[in-house]
Amino acid sequence: MFGTASFTLIENIPLSEGFFRTLEALAFMFSATSLHSKLLEIFLAIFGVFCLWWILWSIADMFIEGKISEYLKISLYNLKLRNMSKHYVIVGGGRVGEEIAKSLQKEKKEFVIIEKEKTIVEKLRKKGYLVIEGDATESDSAVLERANLKQAKSAILVMHETKDNLMATLSIKEMAPDLEIYARAENHSFINRLKKAGAKEIIVPEITAAEKFLQKLN
Repeated sequence: MFGTASFTLIENIPLSEGFFRTLEALAFMFSATSLHSKLLEIFLAIFGVFCLWWILWSIADMFIEGKISEYLKISLYNLKLRNMSKHYVIVGGGRVGEEIAKSLQKEKKEFVIIEKEKTIVEKLRKKGYLVIEGDATESDSAVLERANLKQAKSAILVMHETKDNLMATLSIKEMAPDLEIYARAENHSFINRLKKAGAKEIIVPEITAAEKFLQKLN
């Protein structure tokens, strides 16, 4: 683009001719008569050789280290994430998060899991789940942005520590104020804090388990 535009302006020629002059310069075919054109041809030739060797070296390096498949996989991951909408974002890939993922998969609903532990990420990916490795509690919103949060239907926060779910709730509400959030809490004392942070529903496993026992007893 730079070469085409430069040749067009310097020699007052059509863009199409400027494009072909750029290709010729990259192939070391020089035909310039003015000083500015000659300098441009030399620059493009040097730049072209540098780019060519860098591209070839990078490709060879990926093949040697076996990174080509990883690169393609990441590219496909990112493409799928960008195209997702009305999906569920599960924050926390532990036992609870995995069970939720299983249920959503059975119902053929789209979802993505955010998990910071590498071993858990690898385990979930082996099972075929779409997983983003990262910490949703950090102030940097890059992980949440990758999950295409603004297009999601709701977020389900099921990390083990309630303080992590609280921090994630604040980050999510800052990025997507209207998104519905369902959060897990360790005990009853955290419910008000999570609601003030913006969570719509809070689940306390102990209370839920007790209620189910009582239902069975009745």
